[in-house]
Amino acid sequence: MSMSMNELIAEIEMIAPRELEEEWDNSGMQINMGNNEVSRVLVALEITKSLIAEAMMKGVDFIITHHPLLFNKIDQVDNNDIIGNYIIDLVKADISVYSAHTTFDEAFGGNNEYLADLIGLSRVRKINNRQIYGRDQNREYIPGRIGEFQEPITMEDACKLVENALNVKGELRTVGNSNKIIRTVGLCTGAGGDTLVAAIKNGCDLFISSDIKHHEAQIAKESDVCLIDAGHYATEQIFTENFADKLRKNVGTKIQILESEIVSNPFSNMI
Repeated sequence: MSMSMNELIAEIEMIAPRELEEEWDNSGMQINMGNNEVSRVLVALEITKSLIAEAMMKGVDFIITHHPLLFNKIDQVDNNDIIGNYIIDLVKADISVYSAHTTFDEAFGGNNEYLADLIGLSRVRKINNRQIYGRDQNREYIPGRIGEFQEPITMEDACKLVENALNVKGELRTVGNSNKIIRTVGLCTGAGGDTLVAAIKNGCDLFISSDIKHHEAQIAKESDVCLIDAGHYATEQIFTENFADKLRKNVGTKIQILESEIVSNPFSNMI
């Protein structure tokens, strides 16, 4: 079972179109080993030393990640540098790497829509940016989605839904009264603080994201809008199962699609 690398990349970009990529991002090929044929693909959140070991153990020749391996500019490939070490190990193992970052966040059925589905939102749609800056704003929509619960629930119950959906019980940071009634929800997987104000202006009762800064949390509090910070890893680790499933549906049995079993969350609870 195999398919050409060009065929595989075309299938990836049907799922995560390159035109959705943010200007600051670096989605796409990270390492191209020039292999004509690909037979085994590993899907993962990000490259780590453990992930590379897993890939080698499973005999994969292509890795698809959400987080780009090459995000910041590097001046040299140095084995003493973490990213340089990753690159050298991957090249030695003859493994190519492709990253679907913001291209998949905003894609149809991508990270944001998948999270909305996991917590049971309906009428899911993009977040309108004109609510803030008017019709002359160049960017009509910004990252994230809005949806509604079919029946309003309390903030406490919304937290339970998020905990169960993302398997992060007891790890949420929240703003707002636990008894507040929630119907309209905005969300942005990954670091979504820049989307908060737009979510508020679009009438959200609750905003779900991660990496929320202190002043952003204050904005939510003063606006009487509830907030759930579920953590960067938790809101984006859903990439692996979601992307792998979509790719399997597209390529069928032509190649083997594996899901990484590595937990790459750098944070841990000591208590």
